[in-house]
Amino acid sequence: MSKPINLLKLSWIIFSVVSVGFLISFGVTSYESRVVDEPNWMLCEADKGLKKPQYIKFHNTKKVIYNIYQQRWVEDITSINVIKSRAEEARPTIEIHEDKTRFTKTIYKKKQFLIYVSDKYYVFYKKIDDNFFWSSEISKATAQHIIIKRDDLTMLDYKNEWVKALRRNKKYTDGVIDKLFKEADGYSKSYEDILFSNGKTVKTQRLLDVFQCKETAAVKAKI
Repeated sequence: MSKPINLLKLSWIIFSVVSVGFLISFGVTSYESRVVDEPNWMLCEADKGLKKPQYIKFHNTKKVIYNIYQQRWVEDITSINVIKSRAEEARPTIEIHEDKTRFTKTIYKKKQFLIYVSDKYYVFYKKIDDNFFWSSEISKATAQHIIIKRDDLTMLDYKNEWVKALRRNKKYTDGVIDKLFKEADGYSKSYEDILFSNGKTVKTQRLLDVFQCKETAAVKAKI
């Protein structure tokens, strides 16, 4: 007969395997960031008064990812090509929340990194899990693109299906963004054509909401 299994030893083996698997998964799917300077806080109020105010924490950080081969956190140098940044250079990031208390809660600390920058605009991106659409459809993979005018801090909250992980990348230029701001003056819920990874063009839903932001010191004091 085989020897009885040592349950304590088996438990430690299972725990070790699960822990390593979680660490690898966390490293592949997540990031940490190193804050480089003090953040600027902004309060953004809806242009038409139909949306709740949004709070933005704007600051320069370095994106850090977990290297499973080196088994340590390293600075990410495989970032967007629109910013000619090296590993030692910081880049603008934002956190945006409707509820300002979320800035202190770890589960909500998901930064939006810059995907386009020009003399006129910043564009920040993140994938969102909730279904923003107004119809009762099955939830889809969606994205939030926060576009900020650098001169007057007008913000466009642009929700769509341009999800980078699915190889649906919006090609930005100042002209494309100018057109989005003009279209946002109309009805915010509309449709657009999107090129999917299989080469097909499909009409998809989007939301365009305009906010006017202003820098404030009051947000930080209240958190």
